[in-house]
Amino acid sequence: MSAKSQIVGAGINSYLNLRRSKYALHTVGRLLRGGKRRIAFYYRADDPYSHLLAQVMPRLATIYQLDVDVIPVAEASLAAHPAPDMLAQHAMRDAALLAESYGLSFAPRSELPPEDRIRRAHAVLLRDRPSAEQLEVAQRVGEVVWRDDGSALASLVDRYGAVSGELVRPLLERNYERLQRAGHYQSGMVHYGGEWYWGLDRLPYLERRLQQEGLDGDTKLAAGRAPSLTVMLGATNGTPRLQVFFSFRSPYSYLSLPQLRDMRDRGLIDLELRPVLPMVMRGLPVPRTKRLYIVRDAKREADRLGIPFGRISDPLGKGIEYCFAVFYHCAVPKGLELEFALSALRGSWSEARDIASIPDLLFLAERVGIGEAEVREALSDDGWKEKAKANRETLTDLGLWGVPSVHIGSYSTWGQDRVPLIRAALAGS
Repeated sequence: MSAKSQIVGAGINSYLNLRRSKYALHTVGRLLRGGKRRIAFYYRADDPYSHLLAQVMPRLATIYQLDVDVIPVAEASLAAHPAPDMLAQHAMRDAALLAESYGLSFAPRSELPPEDRIRRAHAVLLRDRPSAEQLEVAQRVGEVVWRDDGSALASLVDRYGAVSGELVRPLLERNYERLQRAGHYQSGMVHYGGEWYWGLDRLPYLERRLQQEGLDGDTKLAAGRAPSLTVMLGATNGTPRLQVFFSFRSPYSYLSLPQLRDMRDRGLIDLELRPVLPMVMRGLPVPRTKRLYIVRDAKREADRLGIPFGRISDPLGKGIEYCFAVFYHCAVPKGLELEFALSALRGSWSEARDIASIPDLLFLAERVGIGEAEVREALSDDGWKEKAKANRETLTDLGLWGVPSVHIGSYSTWGQDRVPLIRAALAGS
């Protein structure tokens, strides 16, 4: 293993082990303050995930007797979200599906609400109010913003009041700096006791933590079937084909592939793997705060899924090129695409194998049936570059940019969080 990989891996592993200590410090601090539980909810009026979260936060606050600070923030930087237009389009499609699945409200849209409506919505929410009232206001404001109802928004301004227009942008940027100081980079986030919970998808972790702290309650928040998704998947004409765009550097790709393998083995899908280069190797830098959150969140998800995770060797650079070469030169002809991808990802994310090291690469290939001679021959074949380019172009044509992304039927989505919804729709449960 290279010295750089050792240093990065050791740093990440130490970071992952800090969680229990942070929880203990939070508990001590809360007790010293009198036991009051406060949660920060970083909200943005043109973020669909913030609106969905705003609809369930009052229930959570009531059941667990929480004070929730609604903190309106500015949009993330391009470094944090390098494809903001595609993200916005995806988020609106995704929010409509989640609203259907959870029984929430989200008006389907093809465009973001007008900027002046967003500014007025933030002006209302930037005015100080008691916690419970502010949660109610956030939900009401979100409803009229996403319905693009200007007259209803004006009524809310009259009813609840607002800060002056020239203060909106400075206050949003100040709050975004507060978000960054706390350790994150995007809206739709809940922060409690040193831990981050994104949107509806991560609220179960927060509930479990509150229950572990001795609080009784259950919001009964659970995703149900979304009939529109079943139609989009095209499962009525035989076994649908699912394309997964993944990266050999992505921890979420590592988490998604075992779930997709299970769906394939159950006969729910035919599976096609299409690797793409990591964002950094495509000229898209990933801020440190984002990298750290991703690895912490991936660890949390891996533990839930029973997937080994935590002994890490960052596979950036030459190792990624080696994986592409072996994937296309060896794994594809032998029908071992999934097996090799899982072996390589497991090596990087749970075994501290350095895939830029030839001995480690040989081990990862040989354990799935690819011999040393084949691997060494593959490393002199750069035909993978055109295939990687084609995969990236197809991903872009689907309106997506990150990994893992999947395309099945007429449905395309980003992130391993939607795999359970797809599985439930295909399985009819």
